[in-house]
Amino acid sequence: MTRAWVPAAISLLVYTIITAIIGRDVLVHLGSTIANDPGDPLLTAAILKWNATHVPLTDAWYQFPIFYPTRDTLTFSEHLLGLSVIASPIYWLTGDVVITYNLVLLLTYPLCAIAMYALIFRLTGSAAGGFIAGLAFGFAPYRVSQLPHIQMLATFWAPLALLGLHAYLQSGRRRWLVLYGATWVLQGASNGYALVMFSVLIGLWTLWFVVLNRKWHALLMIGLASLVAIVPLAPVLYRYATVHSHFGFVRNYWEIRTFSADIAGLLCAPPALTFWGWVRVQCGPEGELFPGLALVLLTIVGVAGLAVRSSRSEAVQSGRLVMIARRVVLFIASVYAIVIAVLLVSGPFMFELGPLRVQASTFRKPVQIVTLTLILAVALSPGVRTVARRSRVIGFYVLAAIVTWALALGPMTTFMGSPGIPGPYHLLMSLPGVDSLRVPARFWLMTTICLSVVAGLVVAEFMRGRSRRVAAIAVVLVGIGILSDGWIDRIQAANLPPPVPGAAGLAGATLLEAPPDMVFRDIQTVFRAVQGGWRTVNGYSGWGPSYYQALVGAARAESDGMLTPFQQLGELHVLVGNDAQRLRALVERQPGVTRVTGDGSLTLYRLPRRQASALPRTAGERLRPRELSSACAPEFLANAMDGDEQSMWQCPLWDERQALTADLGEVRTVGSVVNNLGSSSWLYPGALAVATSEDGESWNVAWTGTVFDRTILAAMEDPKTLRIVLAFPPRQARFIRMRAASGGSDAPWTISELEVWSSSSESR
Repeated sequence: MTRAWVPAAISLLVYTIITAIIGRDVLVHLGSTIANDPGDPLLTAAILKWNATHVPLTDAWYQFPIFYPTRDTLTFSEHLLGLSVIASPIYWLTGDVVITYNLVLLLTYPLCAIAMYALIFRLTGSAAGGFIAGLAFGFAPYRVSQLPHIQMLATFWAPLALLGLHAYLQSGRRRWLVLYGATWVLQGASNGYALVMFSVLIGLWTLWFVVLNRKWHALLMIGLASLVAIVPLAPVLYRYATVHSHFGFVRNYWEIRTFSADIAGLLCAPPALTFWGWVRVQCGPEGELFPGLALVLLTIVGVAGLAVRSSRSEAVQSGRLVMIARRVVLFIASVYAIVIAVLLVSGPFMFELGPLRVQASTFRKPVQIVTLTLILAVALSPGVRTVARRSRVIGFYVLAAIVTWALALGPMTTFMGSPGIPGPYHLLMSLPGVDSLRVPARFWLMTTICLSVVAGLVVAEFMRGRSRRVAAIAVVLVGIGILSDGWIDRIQAANLPPPVPGAAGLAGATLLEAPPDMVFRDIQTVFRAVQGGWRTVNGYSGWGPSYYQALVGAARAESDGMLTPFQQLGELHVLVGNDAQRLRALVERQPGVTRVTGDGSLTLYRLPRRQASALPRTAGERLRPRELSSACAPEFLANAMDGDEQSMWQCPLWDERQALTADLGEVRTVGSVVNNLGSSSWLYPGALAVATSEDGESWNVAWTGTVFDRTILAAMEDPKTLRIVLAFPPRQARFIRMRAASGGSDAPWTISELEVWSSSSESR
């Protein structure tokens, strides 16, 4: 009898060879290039080095050196501790973060594959099923679309957690709960999305295998194991929660909708796929859900075959309620199928029959209803229910694949971009932590796990009683099909950012790389800061401080406001590209500037500390305007003085029609005006002007100038509410007129609340 480790070792060898083939460019240039692209991989590489050189959970560990002077910036992104279990030893051995990142990324392929192999082998004892499931999971098409996100690739802990749960139910031995608890928390510590989404899958598993079978002791033990496992991660979760609350980090509904998958996304394949990259239907951001043709056929044919065999061997008596429910569902599907047919033949229609009114203008919502009702009808069919009853494992993973796919569609399902009916994800949005997840589409990762398990179970069932020759041929053919679905020619090897001139003298210093851009330059800046051991004003992460977009705007406007807020905190080094002549001129005209060094592409300057100037503050009595007037969006003027910072007045015009005038009703003493933006800090203006008048005819300038510096400083002081205070010597006025200049983006001039005060701190 062949030892179990032999086919496992052969499978691991095959997975490793495949990885080496697609990762050959990265392996050849292991320490001089970075896998895929010089974007997110540079950020996650920097975090992996940070974890390897700092003690996790200490205060110093949370102070990732970006977005200076903001604290606790590691909580703005993934901490990757679960991945650092593998990455840190590699870094300690090599001392090279690029080699570490590249090796870890490549290792995720064979590790995910062999973990899935182990799960299927435990469930079935079939090496063939385990091998195919490993191919399906380790080399899934979805992994290609997630190549920039190593945390999405590092899902090898998840199959091991499921293995632990299944083994515990089968044997009752508590050591399997240890495996489950350790790998569950490691998976959550590798990927914040997985902490929520994999936990949902675990919850479904517990409901199916434990609760429905009334195994209350097992439920208690699994719950205790989960509680014990989460203890090491609890301080991290608490720190993340408190920091996010302090900064007001919340994903809004429309942002979540944007990053939800479309039903048609099943026909969207990553363009890098060799054979299927041309299939690009309704992709959207992170909406590439193509599962692979071979995997889908294997699942459908396998489950259908099992259903037929089960139906022949065992008659299933359908309960009356189940039978009625299935007929109702099929009736609904039939009605909407007729609606689709009429739309295709004659176009939009409407007819009335007494109080009944039926109309349809687009086939997209009916298609969604037909799709969902047919899926439900199939789930209620006798054959599928027989499979679910006789093979509860395969039944669970089929249904879990459907549920997690539905969750990937987000809070509102869409078909070809058009909204349809609310999705189950909106039920999750009230749970703790879910409101911080921007991309519901990543639930497809859980679907990929489930489909891979189903593939392994189907192959294992097919192999029962087959000869070795037939089994070998079947494994080869199915393996080629599965592998071809997710095959790419190679993982690209991208060039690293150039070194910073004078880097040796920057250790412990504060550096601003200009201009900040919120994309690739900022990512490179983060990477170089961690590599060189200095703090950077720039930053790139899943979240950012509320002042950062104003900093980007100040750089675009070539304003001193890009520099002065940070010079008030201490000496500031500034790195400018030699092609940015105007920014170099801006830096060179600053008082006390010193050119430190430079090379062919970059120049490094040092600016001395500036004396801090206090932000102006309102004082005295707040004066409520009797009336606001403007030729621009007059119907929304009431929003600017309704006491609600969520409502706002916005003006997209930048001419004389833009002027907004506040009438106080009588002549009063006025000393400051506030352009309150509430939490909408990205809608900052570039400049503001205030004029006052007693009679509405003769106007006196009260304040004018750019507001980048005070916008940045005000947002640093209060990250949740941005109040741009314009203070001036108190004067008598009844009318206050304001104008604004663009902050460098396409955002309109915005006021959440217009505040008028009788005095200010500067007048005292």
